[in-house]
Amino acid sequence: MHPSHVVAEAARLQPLAEQVLTRYDVIFKEISHLATHSNVLYRIVSSNGRQLVMRVASPEANTRTNMQYEVDWLVALNRDTNLDVVAPIPTASGRLVTEITDPLSGLLRPCVLFTWVPGSPVGINAGTFAYRLLGRMSASLQLHGKTWLPKDPKELRHWNKVFYYGDDLDPVVIFDARYEHFFSHSRRATIDRAIPVVEKVLDETWRSQDVQIVHGDLHEWNVHMVGTRLYAFDFEDVMMATPAQDVAVSLYASRTSSRVKDITRAFREGYEEYRPWPIKSQEQLDGIHAARQITLMNFAARTLPMDEAADYVDRVMPWLEAYLARYG
Repeated sequence: MHPSHVVAEAARLQPLAEQVLTRYDVIFKEISHLATHSNVLYRIVSSNGRQLVMRVASPEANTRTNMQYEVDWLVALNRDTNLDVVAPIPTASGRLVTEITDPLSGLLRPCVLFTWVPGSPVGINAGTFAYRLLGRMSASLQLHGKTWLPKDPKELRHWNKVFYYGDDLDPVVIFDARYEHFFSHSRRATIDRAIPVVEKVLDETWRSQDVQIVHGDLHEWNVHMVGTRLYAFDFEDVMMATPAQDVAVSLYASRTSSRVKDITRAFREGYEEYRPWPIKSQEQLDGIHAARQITLMNFAARTLPMDEAADYVDRVMPWLEAYLARYG
């Protein structure tokens, strides 16, 4: 979305956010646009100075059921552990997810009010100490996820294939001729050849490890650091997967970094304070990374402005080509 469209959309939806806030036992004195990704986030300042975050979701970004899984796990984590994770705030009637009709589309927009996450993202030039803490956070979340399930888990997403979101949320456009400006014939051929290679890795990983609830998107931009404490948020991708897949997500962004060895070593040291290291080989790690990259390329082509999507696909395709040359 173009920056001007982001601003316009945030301004259009702000009255809806203000209306939703009347359902809470919160008197607010300020509301301002915080960020727009797939959803629109607003910074709320209450009458007593407390900061909060209101998320006004896009109906296309996630299922209503998965949002309920997200907030239910967050409630359990805040109740059962001493981890610093964002907490959903109930409405006056006790609802953690509340909905309002978007007058433009006529669709319901699910909304959640969250506690404020202090600090700044680990992804902003953090040192290896932060990645060690991230490893601890990853293992600790997995320990809880190993023993917790929602009351009705049948609609939980399962990351046992490349395109695990399903056509309703993330239709596959890579092989659509309308997107050939991103995916040339040779690029489509590379991706087509890579998919069975990486799905073999996923199959082997699922056969060799226990499948459990995982965060699914725990990386350096979804964790803030304050002093020696990490605060995790954005549990929207909660899913069923293996510990190895969850760890691979945390290490995905650093796979092309000049610091990749140091980051991986620090993350592993922190992780192994709580759990055995789940990655069995570099081939397994690379295969899970390749699966994630294909999914992200598809999502980028479908949702980002054309120039941003083209830049992203141009930037990551060489890594996938090198992966296929090595393992294909």
